[in-house]
Amino acid sequence: MNKLKILVIEDDLIWQLKLQMMLEQLNIGTIMLASNLAEAQQLLSTQLPDLVIADIVMPDGIVFTILTKNYRQLPVIYQTGYSQEGFLKKALAMPNIGFLMKPFERFALQATIEVLLSKVRASTDMPSDSISVIGKHKHRIDVSLEGIYWVKAEGNYSIINTIDQKYVLKRSLRKVGDDLTVSFIQIHKSYIINVKYVERIGEAEVYINRQSIPIGRKYRKVLFEAMRGNY
Repeated sequence: MNKLKILVIEDDLIWQLKLQMMLEQLNIGTIMLASNLAEAQQLLSTQLPDLVIADIVMPDGIVFTILTKNYRQLPVIYQTGYSQEGFLKKALAMPNIGFLMKPFERFALQATIEVLLSKVRASTDMPSDSISVIGKHKHRIDVSLEGIYWVKAEGNYSIINTIDQKYVLKRSLRKVGDDLTVSFIQIHKSYIINVKYVERIGEAEVYINRQSIPIGRKYRKVLFEAMRGNY
């Protein structure tokens, strides 16, 4: 297993220390520690980890509030001492998750990490670095994620914009977002953009390929954090 950057989000300092010791014994990478959501958000905006191990209930909120909105593609192992079905349902809404009930031992942690990362690697090896759309002549076209500049919602449809083409996909923006990489963030209720192609940021819009795309007020902070994390 390659060395990983692992973010641990845990407010119980004793359990945080135990997790740190288990991970150090596994010798699988560097460890970043956050004791609340504010610290976790700061670390996530500074450097994206390869894996997140997160308690669900934190003193300043529920961890889903940051992970399910802005970092859906990250592999996350949720750990909790609360056996609530609602937590499991929210966790399963994300594409790359594992789930552990506290307390657990090193072997359970190791097995969960390896199963989750194997799943992520398998999905990455498949042609999931592209989105399949139906072309004008009813044939399938695989649009590379790398070549997507932004995606716009049109009702239950999504319009994929590349440098010189537009493709219509019969899927909601939220569902399309599940298939995108961490280079993509939502900046408006109707727009997801690839931050790699942002040319400049105005007062209420970003510019990609010389096109103006609006920024929703509640998404502005997320955009700036993503830009700091990528540049």
